[in-house]
Amino acid sequence: MNSLSRLDSMGICLSLFAVACAGDVGFSDPPPPADGGDHLRPGFTVNSVVAPEAASVARALGWADGVPGAEVRVHRVGTNFAWETALADDLGTAHLPRLVTGQYRVAVYRPLSAAETLATGVEVLAAGRMSPVAARGTERTIELVPNQPGSLVISEVYAPATFVAELSYNFHMYFEVYNNSDRTVFLDGLTFGTVQLINAAGRSVSCAESAQFRKDPDGVWAEFLHRFPGSGGQYPLAPGEAAVVALDAIDHTVVHPDFPDLSAADFELRGSGDVNNPDVPDLVEIGLRSWFHGHGLLFYVGHVLFIAEKLDPAALERTVWSLPSGDMTMLRVPASALIDVVWTEEDDALRDQRHEGCDGVVHERFDQLGGGYLKHGVDLTLSVQRILLPGAAGAAGRLQDTNVSAVDLVKAPITPGRIP
Repeated sequence: MNSLSRLDSMGICLSLFAVACAGDVGFSDPPPPADGGDHLRPGFTVNSVVAPEAASVARALGWADGVPGAEVRVHRVGTNFAWETALADDLGTAHLPRLVTGQYRVAVYRPLSAAETLATGVEVLAAGRMSPVAARGTERTIELVPNQPGSLVISEVYAPATFVAELSYNFHMYFEVYNNSDRTVFLDGLTFGTVQLINAAGRSVSCAESAQFRKDPDGVWAEFLHRFPGSGGQYPLAPGEAAVVALDAIDHTVVHPDFPDLSAADFELRGSGDVNNPDVPDLVEIGLRSWFHGHGLLFYVGHVLFIAEKLDPAALERTVWSLPSGDMTMLRVPASALIDVVWTEEDDALRDQRHEGCDGVVHERFDQLGGGYLKHGVDLTLSVQRILLPGAAGAAGRLQDTNVSAVDLVKAPITPGRIP
């Protein structure tokens, strides 16, 4: 797959993301004003350190001050998506002196060398945050966390809403789950859903009002849930294997040649008025209600998807949230039941300009910053995919899982059921 190139001892920029290396002009950086205009370029300093829970990594590598060679990526919200980058010095400090005032996505990424991995058991450190850059400049310390131990992960999301022959067509969506561990897992009875809340204010509630649910450390809140079939032992997934879950398991190329043929998907979502492929097992809706069009839950890029253990909706904590548009009933999926959470994001500058962005959709323990950044309906052959761990192509094809989707996910040609 699109495996990340490794930072060498000289601090070379990562090549996968086609970003500017240190010293290059940044993407969102306008020409210098004629009067010098230093007040328009407050700058941003990022101090990269290892999170306290991974202090043993810093000790083993002698990083008492910070994370040397960390790559800091920033994107100014409200502009077409592209990272501007800078490399941290030996003390873990990176400075981007030519940023204009605004709200920024900030991702920090540090793959470890083979020797560093041998000493720590960690391949990657990462972090992601939303941060303002103020008129007088901003300095921020960001704590990096290691990649997660192997488990079941969501490895691909294909969900471009589009118009075909002047009709909206959404039923070609699919997502893929991948066994990122070294043992067989069983999909029987697992739960799939999307986190209810969106990462924007001004549509019905403010960021402050939604924070009680968006930033809940004890779980994520959902309204629509599906359950994998099987009562135990019927649907094994071996290490390094993937399973495709289609919205509708049919050949969508008859609608548009760029759409995938999902007639051989491993599973499909089933709704109240769905087209059903009898050869493909169904994920069944288990609450709280059916999705509107009857085809099962839609999961656009821009949503947060999760896989969880088997859940009994009747046993979950629920709340009724009173909104201007009406009451919304939601269930809390507890942190202890969550297996994987992935936060996909669109490249949609106009939406970002129209709506105030909140500081996250879920608590940072589940995902710190969204990733993928597909443009809405522009290229129907692209999906959001999880990358291979750098330098680990031979390690059973392990995928990167840092709980920072901004560095875990990229956009790439669709490959349902296959990890390139």
